[in-house]
Amino acid sequence: MANLLWDRLSAEEHHPQQRGLDRYDPNEIDPPGPLQMFTRLGLLLLIALGFGLAAELLARLPPQ
Repeated sequence: MANLLWDRLSAEEHHPQQRGLDRYDPNEIDPPGPLQMFTRLGLLLLIALGFGLAAELLARLPPQ
């Protein structure tokens, strides 16, 4: 049985610019702003310092 829907559609009808669709994809992730960038860098710095402090404290534990 032939698919009549595909028979009626041509390749030109699938082009989004001809159908008048916006090229912006709502699922596309925008790059972070300066405030978000500094917040992320600050959190990464805190996490790294926390790991460093934990390693320093674990290294100073007396042997058992």
